[in-house]
Amino acid sequence: MSESIYLRPLALEDAKTSYKWRNNPEIWKYTCFNPSKPITLEVETAWLGEILKRTDQKRFAICLTENGKYIGNIQLIDIVDQHAEFHLFIGEQGYWGKGIGEKATKLILEYAFCSLNLSSVRLDVDRENKAAVKIYARQGFVGLAGEQNSMEMKIKKEDYLNRNRLSGMRYVIGLEQEIEWKSLVKRALNYDFYHSWTYHSLDNSSGIPLLFVYEEGGDFIGIPMLKREIQDTEYYDMSSVYGYSGPISNRAFSDLSSDFVADFRTNFLEFLNDEKIITVFSRLNPFLDQTGLMENFGGVVDNGKVVVFDLTIPLEEQRNAYQERVLRKIKTLKQRGYYVKQANTKEDVKIFTSIYTLNMLRVDASATYYFDEAYFETLLDSDEFDARLIFVYNENDYPVCGAIVVITDGIMQAHLLGTREEYLADSPAKLLTEEITIIGRELGVKYYNLGGGVGFKEDSLFRWKANFSPLTFDYKSWRYVANKEVYRTLLTKQEVELNTEVDFFPLYRLQSNKA
Repeated sequence: MSESIYLRPLALEDAKTSYKWRNNPEIWKYTCFNPSKPITLEVETAWLGEILKRTDQKRFAICLTENGKYIGNIQLIDIVDQHAEFHLFIGEQGYWGKGIGEKATKLILEYAFCSLNLSSVRLDVDRENKAAVKIYARQGFVGLAGEQNSMEMKIKKEDYLNRNRLSGMRYVIGLEQEIEWKSLVKRALNYDFYHSWTYHSLDNSSGIPLLFVYEEGGDFIGIPMLKREIQDTEYYDMSSVYGYSGPISNRAFSDLSSDFVADFRTNFLEFLNDEKIITVFSRLNPFLDQTGLMENFGGVVDNGKVVVFDLTIPLEEQRNAYQERVLRKIKTLKQRGYYVKQANTKEDVKIFTSIYTLNMLRVDASATYYFDEAYFETLLDSDEFDARLIFVYNENDYPVCGAIVVITDGIMQAHLLGTREEYLADSPAKLLTEEITIIGRELGVKYYNLGGGVGFKEDSLFRWKANFSPLTFDYKSWRYVANKEVYRTLLTKQEVELNTEVDFFPLYRLQSNKA
């Protein structure tokens, strides 16, 4: 199996590795960069410290996805007027001849033309370095005039895009590639904060966040996942972050050609096979119309409904849909002097963390539902979405209930909420819910999603939410078995029946989930 790689920005600490490469003449055999004297760690560190300050260069480390090992460098330098010069080397000789240089070239060209919007990229290559010449030619570089021993090669953006329209490419963006992850999500026609780099960086599960992308020219489909080890095996599975993620694209899924969708499916299945992925689970987003795309794989499951406010209707029309006791409770709280206000100080975050944590302890929530102050501060400070902390205060200006809501692309999600136990009987969350819809209208939000019941069942929590709004959206999940043979073996090992009616996926994790 070929090595999977990712690119991350070069860092000063990389000098501890790269200075050794500088002293290996085999690496510089075909270049003019062979140093005339030994390079020490101090010299390399000083040079790298200066070069990383340059604004006309983008330098990246080539790393193995499996363990993060740093094995080489790739860079765009002399970036002027939408043109750049390209350089690449693999410093770890044990990884020569494994196709890593070509993979890295693909990634840097995608970054150059799709993220930096360059017009062209050029390079110089030794004519005797035939392997490199072939790699660059396969990626679309065209040979130009040059000196006797070297050749200039160049690729233009229009040629790159035309070439990739004919032959799509797949790649994986790791969490280390913050710029690339954010850039791709911003290119999407529609997305939610559950797709963002920030939200994946905050995930507290045991999974490794990654963003799988299939791209043909300017069109792409991306799907963020969490890669998880399957204990005591050589295999993995994939899940999604808490919330609603699923795939994204630069076009409406219904507008993508059937050939493009088929190529996406083929490439994703090949990726699952290469990475030894047994199952994939993803919570689909009720607002992004992802179902049709994922039905090409099979495994789309109805999970229930979420309660939604339509914030395009007048507030009075919204209030007319409330259950009578909801409206009565809201009026009573206002009469008693309760009010709602947005909050954003560190002390406010500290207060909310305490309220929320005590709430989770009271309902005996699992470990993944607990978050520290740093989690909330990062969420509220992100530049990828608009997250807001909102409190209900009683007549003594004491915060008794709070929520964090997140707004992205016209959708507002009720992310996390907590109420002090001694104020539960007053039900301040009802006042909070209405006031959030007012704030949403002021911000031009189209929908406010309250979510569903526990496990998305129509339970008491669902009915509490449905007392506010009759509007519901279908919530679906994608549950795909990529390797049926290994899946059955894992079930047998766990003594779980394949046809059990338990609503859980993947079933081989059922026992550990109970534990």
